[in-house]
Amino acid sequence: MTSTGPATSATQDFLRKWLLPLAAIVFATVISAVISARLDLILGDIFLANSQEKTDQSDNDIVIVAISEDTLATLPYRSPIDRGFLADLITRIDAASPKKIGLDILLDSPSDPAKDQLLSDAISNAKAPVVLATAGLENGLTEKQYTYLKAFTENKLTGTIVLHRDEIDGVVRHLPTIRDTSGKPLSTFADVLAEPVTRNLTSSSRILYLPKQTNGSSAFPIYPAHTAALLPADWFTDKIVLIGTVLPDTDMHPTPLGSLEGLSSGSLAGIEIHAHILSQIISERSLPTISALHKFALIALAAIFSAILFSIISRPVLFFVCLGVAVSGYAFVCWLLLSNEVFLLPIIGPVLAAVAVALLLSLIRWWEDRSQKAFLETAFSKYVSPTVVRRLTTGNIELALGGERRLVTYLFTDLEGFTGLSQTLPPDRMGELLNAYLDQMCDLITAQGATIDKIIGDAVVCFFGAPDADHDQAVNGVRLALALDKFCEEFRAEANEMGIPLGVTRIGLHMGEAIVGNFGGKRFFDYTGIGDTVNTAARLEGANRYLGTRICVSEAIAERCADVPFRPVGKLILKGRRTALPCFEPSSETIMSSPWMKAYLEAYEKLEAGNSNTMTLFQNAARLSGDDGPTRFYINRLKEGIIDTTVTLWEK
Repeated sequence: MTSTGPATSATQDFLRKWLLPLAAIVFATVISAVISARLDLILGDIFLANSQEKTDQSDNDIVIVAISEDTLATLPYRSPIDRGFLADLITRIDAASPKKIGLDILLDSPSDPAKDQLLSDAISNAKAPVVLATAGLENGLTEKQYTYLKAFTENKLTGTIVLHRDEIDGVVRHLPTIRDTSGKPLSTFADVLAEPVTRNLTSSSRILYLPKQTNGSSAFPIYPAHTAALLPADWFTDKIVLIGTVLPDTDMHPTPLGSLEGLSSGSLAGIEIHAHILSQIISERSLPTISALHKFALIALAAIFSAILFSIISRPVLFFVCLGVAVSGYAFVCWLLLSNEVFLLPIIGPVLAAVAVALLLSLIRWWEDRSQKAFLETAFSKYVSPTVVRRLTTGNIELALGGERRLVTYLFTDLEGFTGLSQTLPPDRMGELLNAYLDQMCDLITAQGATIDKIIGDAVVCFFGAPDADHDQAVNGVRLALALDKFCEEFRAEANEMGIPLGVTRIGLHMGEAIVGNFGGKRFFDYTGIGDTVNTAARLEGANRYLGTRICVSEAIAERCADVPFRPVGKLILKGRRTALPCFEPSSETIMSSPWMKAYLEAYEKLEAGNSNTMTLFQNAARLSGDDGPTRFYINRLKEGIIDTTVTLWEK
C-alpha cells in the first residue's frame, strides 16, 4: 500500500503558496474592475470639477445662438425648423464677420423647396465658413434621411455631431472619436470648426468642461436666435458662432457637471457640449485616459503588487503601513498627473484591488493560523488537558518551571480490579475496553470545565480552580463526580453483560490550597498540583475501598454544596494526617428520604455520640437497603467492638 502523506503535504503547500494567493488576485481584480467601472468615472468627475474654480468671465471666443421654445413660438411650424428663418439667421450673423459659423441642426429631410434652396444659397454665399452637422446610418438615420442629408451637404463643410456616451451611465465624458465603416476616424463638428488647430484622434481623452460662472450661467455667451437681428454686430465679430437647439426634451445629454447633484442638473444641450469641446481643442488642452484593457491590467498589477508585498513582509502592522504608503503614493501621483492635465489614471480600481488582496490574504493567513492552532489544540489535547492547551495557545501560561498557590478541588478516580483483569483479557480487547472507558471519562471531565492532570493506566486525575479560577469549583466537582459515577456504573453493567468482570470506579474529592504550575525538568514538565490537598484527594479515593462507597468527599467540599444532600460516612484519619477529616457521600433527595437511609442516619448519629447499642439500628438499615457499603462497614466494626465513627486508614 502506497503512502499518500508526502503527496498530500506537497499539494497543500502548493495550494497555500500559489493557488490561494492567485485566486485572491483574480477575485480582487475582477471585483475591483466591476466596482470601479462606475466609481472611477464619478471620482474623475469630482476631481475635474474641483480642479477648476468658477469665474465671472465667459469664453467670448465662442458664441451660442440658441433656438429655444421662445424662438419656435415665433415660427409658423416647429419641425422641421423653418429653413427660411435659418437662412436669414446665417446671413445676418455672417454680416457681422464671424470667424466661422456652425449649424448643429441635421438637415436630413426636405421642407418647402424654396426655403430649402434659400438656406443652401445662404450657406454657399456666406463669407465665413459654415460647418454643417452630419450623422450616419449607424447613428439612427434612415436610408432616405441619410441620402437627403448627403445630397444637401455635398460640397459643403461638414462634421459629425455624434457624441460619445459612456456605456456605464450614458454620461458624455470623453472627446468623441467617430469612425466610418472602414474604421477610419471621421472629423467631428468641433474638429472642423477648430481648424487649423487639430487634435489626436487616436487616443481617448476627457472633455475638460469649463466651469459655470459664479451666477450659475454657462461658460459661453448664449443668445436667443429670434433676437439675433437686434444684437450688436460686434458680439459676433471674430467669433465662432454655433447655432443649435436648446430645448428641454431634444438633444439633451447628461454630463459630469451633474455627478454630485444628479444627472438632470448636469444635462447640457448638444450645442453647448460642442462648444466645450471646441474650446478645449482651440486651447490645445488634453487629458488622456487609458483604455478598458489597460485599466484592467493596471488593476491586476496593483493586486499582484499587494500580494508580493504581503509575501515579503510577515509583520501585519508593517505590511499595512507599507501598503498605506504605496496607496497614498499612487493617489498622489494620480492627483499630480491630473492637476497638470498630463493623464487621468483610475484611482479606485487599483487601490481597491490592492486593499482587497491584502484583506483576502490576511483572511487566508488567519484561517491557516486558526486551522493550525486548532490542529495543535486537538493534537496536544490528546496529551495535555484542553484547558491548559487553550491557555498555552493564548500565552496565558508561561512555558517555564514554577507554580503558584491556588485554591483547587482535586478529583481522583480508580477502576477496581483493573490490574487483575488486564492479565486475563487479550491485549487488543483490553486496549479497546480501556480506551472506550477513558474516552468518555475525559469527555465528561472537560465538559465540566476541569483540567486533566494525568492519566495513569485506568486512573484519571483532574482538578478545578486552575489554570482558570473557578468560584463554584466545589459544586462543579460534585457534579462531575456524580456524572462520572453514573457513566461508570452503566459502563460496568454493559461490560458485565459481555462477561467482563469490570469493577466499580472509586472517586475521591477534596478542596484546599495547592501549589499549581509546571513541575518537572527543564526539557519536560507537567502542569500539575502538589501539596496536602492533592494527597488527601488521593487518599479519599482509596478510602472508598474500606467504606464500601464509590464517592467520598471531604467536609470542605460538602459544606460548600448547600443544594446537594450528603450522608456522613466517617471521620477519617488518613495516612500522613493526625486529625480526623469528616467525609461524606453525595446522594439525592429521594435516597435521603428513604426508610433505609433514615435508619442509617439514626444509627450513625448515635454511634457518633458513643452509643454502644447501635448494632440493631445498622442491621435494620442493612435489611432495608439490601447491600449498603457504609452500613456493612460499621456492622463489621461493631462486631469487632469498635464503637466510633473515627476511622484510621494506614494505607492509601
